[in-house]
Amino acid sequence: MPHIEIRMYEGRTSEQKEEIVTVFTRELSRIIEREERFITIEFQEIPLDENAPANLLKTGPVGNGNEG
Repeated sequence: MPHIEIRMYEGRTSEQKEEIVTVFTRELSRIIEREERFITIEFQEIPLDENAPANLLKTGPVGNGNEG
């Protein structure tokens, strides 16, 4: 069972994560010649800190009232 673990700062939208899952699953399936249904992806969200990208530091985590 291929498993991908993605560690990234919190603050990405559900739509962004869905696109990541779609693209990574499709491409890994193609490369290793394994059906997509056997591939799993797990997100590990890291709390924002001083090393986070500026675009995430501006808005903070999605849904916390700091957007915009």
